[in-house]
Parts: sequence; structure tokens; C-alpha cells
Amino acid sequence: MSKTLKYIGKFLTVFAIVFALSCEDDDLSNSTVTVSSVVSDNFYPGDQVTMQGSNFEAVLFVFLGNDQIPFQLDGDNLTFTLPSSAAIGDETVTLVMPDGYIVTRNIGVVARPFPIITAISPSAAAPGEEVKITGTSLDNLQSVTVGEVEASVVSSTATELIITVPSGLAENLPTSINVVTTGGEASPSSTFYVGQNLIVNGQLELGDGDEFTNWGKWNGGDGMTATTADGEAYSGRALRAVGVGGDAWRTQFVSDPVPTQVGVEYTLFMLIKAQPGTPGDGGNVRFSTNPDALYSGNYDITTEWQQIEWVFTANADQTRAVLDLGVIANAVYFVDNITMVATGLSGPQPTEILLNGGFEEGDGDEFTNWSKFNGADLLTATTEADEVRSGDRALRAVGFGGDAWRTQLASDAVPTEDGVDYTASLWIKAAPGPGNGGVIRMSTTGNGDAQYQGDVTVTTEWQKVEWIFTANSTQTGIVLDLGATLDAVYFVDDVSLLAPPED
Repeated sequence: MSKTLKYIGKFLTVFAIVFALSCEDDDLSNSTVTVSSVVSDNFYPGDQVTMQGSNFEAVLFVFLGNDQIPFQLDGDNLTFTLPSSAAIGDETVTLVMPDGYIVTRNIGVVARPFPIITAISPSAAAPGEEVKITGTSLDNLQSVTVGEVEASVVSSTATELIITVPSGLAENLPTSINVVTTGGEASPSSTFYVGQNLIVNGQLELGDGDEFTNWGKWNGGDGMTATTADGEAYSGRALRAVGVGGDAWRTQFVSDPVPTQVGVEYTLFMLIKAQPGTPGDGGNVRFSTNPDALYSGNYDITTEWQQIEWVFTANADQTRAVLDLGVIANAVYFVDNITMVATGLSGPQPTEILLNGGFEEGDGDEFTNWSKFNGADLLTATTEADEVRSGDRALRAVGFGGDAWRTQLASDAVPTEDGVDYTASLWIKAAPGPGNGGVIRMSTTGNGDAQYQGDVTVTTEWQKVEWIFTANSTQTGIVLDLGATLDAVYFVDDVSLLAPPED
């Protein structure tokens, strides 16, 4: 009863004003107001409504239901904005003119569509990298957050968002993504990690025909093809694999080796589904690694996209991800977004502070940010594939003989904190020949006294040499002392100097 009286009171107030105004302007009272059309039949709360007609200059007030709302005139157009609290359903718009003359028009107010996320790709991305979110009703966007930190939106449509992963998030951990629109909020059903996907071309976008760059078909190659068909690719391009049958390894898709740390935990996961009606009702698959194979358990596969995940501890410094898909004869699988994350290295990480540690920058036999202290003619660049560990370029060094410092390459000094521990490392191997590899060491240069690592014996296989030292200066460079063994030939790559993680 009180609500009805409130509405009557509103109208009585309006009509009192109308009566007073009608006494002052008889010309307007003779105008016939018509509404010839409304731009749309249905509107969302917050939308602008445009009515087209004639004699709108006579309109004094506009009501939506029993609530007065502001309006604007532009010739034969009358516009107003629906309140965000507008009730869902049929609403009456009332135009009020002098002398109690009114015109009404019904409009439909509908709820804004709820956003739905159907895919997110890639499944892991480092801060600053882009992520594509696909779905429906993603327009009318209000925000996108990654782990509660707002992300920059690169582009936005009703069916696709591209965002940039923000900085300041803990890396190598699963993180939520949340999309908020005026219709609601949504998160993907698959897991997303902030951090680097160690597998190159894990999204399978690169490659010609039925080949996939950085991947090998070790067994059952004829049954592994590329697909971009709707319903078969999770995002863009995917693998279609047919099981040979009998053993899991008989259909085997294998990544290129990626750097791993022995004893560190990694998480390998992918999106996969089976084709309905194929043998085995999806059957089962497994993960494994190469070399020194490790094996996951079996995963039962359904005809809906699912993200299967395996946590393993690396037992080699180079690891291939292996998908064993062959156990069920003629089972058909679709695979996408294959991802490996170093989850054992989550949280604050050491910071690389050495410049050009991979020797990629420089002209001829010179190396940017490095100086040849001794034996300059013995220090050259190499681009031979079996002499470079990563990238396109490495250091080739020949031992002068007699003293370690007689073949000596030194990095530029970088800021360090006196009394703090730092970790220097390099990858090295020797060519077969004098000294059977011999010995090398690292030392320091800078504005403090030189420090020296103990001798390290080098082999003809790539090995990582690591040295932890306590800085005694505010500027420190790393020196490679390679001269002790006469005519020994070394290949050096990926030199590093790590500062401790920030608290």
C-alpha cells in the first residue's frame, strides 16, 4: 500500500508541475507527440534507448515505469539511458507533455548475457607475454585479472580477448584468471600457470602440413596429423593422433630436448580429448621422458577436453616430453597446449645479472661485454652446431699452457653487494686431444681483491660448472681462466652470474 501511495505521489507532483507549465505555454499543449519507432526491441540495463518520432520538443518528463529518468533531444530523436537497476522484463516508457497529455511505449529489458570462457591459450605465460581468451559474451568488459592483479587488455571483442600477463606475480605456480563483464564473471576450467612454458611450440601452431616444428614422430607417424577443425583443435592448430594399438609407445609424439635441472620438480600437462565412437571409448594414454625414461601412470581419456597433468623430478639436464598414445588400436585423440613448467622453482628466483653470457652479441671474434685479458688470439667465436650449446654462437678457447690466466676472458663488472653470496656458472666441453680436457677455473675481477675457484676437470661432454662465492666488492666481473693445459680446446657457452632472490 505504501509503495502505491509513493507512485501516486510522484505522479501528482509531476501533474501539478505540468498544469503550471501548461498555463504558460499554450502552443506546446496543441502539439501531437508521436513515437514512430524505437531503435531496438530489447535493451540491457545501462543501454541508451533512442526513440524516433515528432514534436518531442513538447516532452516535459520521461518515466520508466514509475521512475522519472533524464532524457535528451536531438531533432526527431529522443534518447535516455536505462538505469543499471532497471527491472528485467517488459517496461513502459511514458512521455509526459503539458495538460496531462501522455504517450506510452513498451520496451523489453533483458539481462546481459553471462560471459563464458571456452579456451585459454597458451596454458602458461611469463609476465609481459600475451594470452588469448576465447568464448562468448566477453564484450561489455569491465576487467580481467590474473591472480588478482589487473591485466592490460590488448584487444577485446565479444568472442576473443587478448591480454598481457602482469608483473609482480609468483611464477611457476597455477594462477586464476577472472573475466568480469557487466553480465557477470567467468574463469577458465583449465589450469593456467604464470611462468615460462619450457616446451618450444607447445601450442603446435608452427609447422607445415602435418609436421610440427620442434616435435618428432618417433612411432606411428602416419597416424599423427595436424587439424584446425572446429571441435578438434582447442585453439588454432592441434595434433590428431590415431593409436597403433598394443603398446603405449607405438604412437609416440616427442618434443625437442629442453633444459632441466636434475633433482628439480617439473609439471607436464596437456589438453586432450578422444573422438566419440572410436575404439576404447577414449582409452588411455601416458606421459614419459627421454633420455633415462620416466613414466607417468595411465590417464583415462573422455570425449570432452580435459587437462591431464604429471609431476616428475628431472633426472637429466636435457629432457624431452614424450606423449605415449598408442595402447588402444584406432583410438583417435586430439591434443593441444602441451606445457612443461618448472614448478619446483616457484616463488622468488635468483636474478641473472651478467651481460651477454651466451656470447650471442658481438662481431667476428669479439664478444660484447667481454674483454680478452690474455691469449686474445686463442679466444674466438664458433657457430658450429656441435660446438654451441644454445643459441647460434659460443666461445672457442685454446689453452696457452703453464698458468690458468694465460688464456683469459673477463666479463664487464656488474653491481654486487659486499658480503652477499652469488652463483657463477658456465657450460663447457673439450675437444678430444691434449690433456684429455685438462682443467679450468673461474675467478673474479672488480674493485675488490680477486677470488679464485678450485680447478675443475673438463670432459668431452657438455657439463655445467658452478661456483658460489661471497662478493668482496661493489663491482664484480667473472673471469674465465682457460690456459692451464697446453693446446686444450674448449667450447664455452651460457655463462651466468646469479644474484640471490629478493625477499
